[in-house]
Amino acid sequence: MNLFELLASSRGGMTLSELSRKLSLPKSTAHYLIYTLETRGYLQRTRDGRHALGLRFAKLAATSTAELDFGRLAKPYLRQIAVRLDLTTALTALRGAESVVIAIAVAAQVGGGGAWVGRHVDLHCTAQGKALIAALSDDELGEIFGGREFAPFTSKTILSLSALKADLAEVRACGFSINDEEYFQGVRAVAAPVFDPLGVVVAAVSVRGTSKQIPSSRLAPLGQEMVRASRDLAMQLAIH
Repeated sequence: MNLFELLASSRGGMTLSELSRKLSLPKSTAHYLIYTLETRGYLQRTRDGRHALGLRFAKLAATSTAELDFGRLAKPYLRQIAVRLDLTTALTALRGAESVVIAIAVAAQVGGGGAWVGRHVDLHCTAQGKALIAALSDDELGEIFGGREFAPFTSKTILSLSALKADLAEVRACGFSINDEEYFQGVRAVAAPVFDPLGVVVAAVSVRGTSKQIPSSRLAPLGQEMVRASRDLAMQLAIH
């Protein structure tokens, strides 16, 4: 499990030496584990000889019963939001160093790029990603982002952990997160974390659209909408 978690947080895979050192395992033991998991399809070899999570692991991870159940439960509510706000609405969950869409309701006026159930997106430049990690400690953020480069998607993309932490402090203060053209030029999104009965973030609910659909003046009102939506979804989660 430590091996899986380590590779899940690695963007481009890891070498045998890196895995051996990080896991404090002899190279022979690490090699045996890797070989066995690769023959079963849970790991795969990248073009440059590194080891990464394989397709079979991804298939198993994508079939999380809890996520699927919550996605089905949330779908009708997401449709209501999409119709009322005329914006594509999604529910996402944290998956390693990325977020994954577990339910979506597409607005009649589609805008803001494509999204589908199962799509993985970055955490540092998306509203749902920030909502999912805003409550994490510095140590937990370090485990996710330590030693990783922040991919620069647009001129507004956050490119350092210190800048991301400052942004997350604002998310905690207001209760919602914003993606102001940080992932795609001309696309904005707003999200809020969904908490389980114990106060743990289990998902993020978000709306997305073009900068014309979501002008700057609409960001804060949509943020409050997402906070209310997250509370309603949390109540549904508690009931079920």
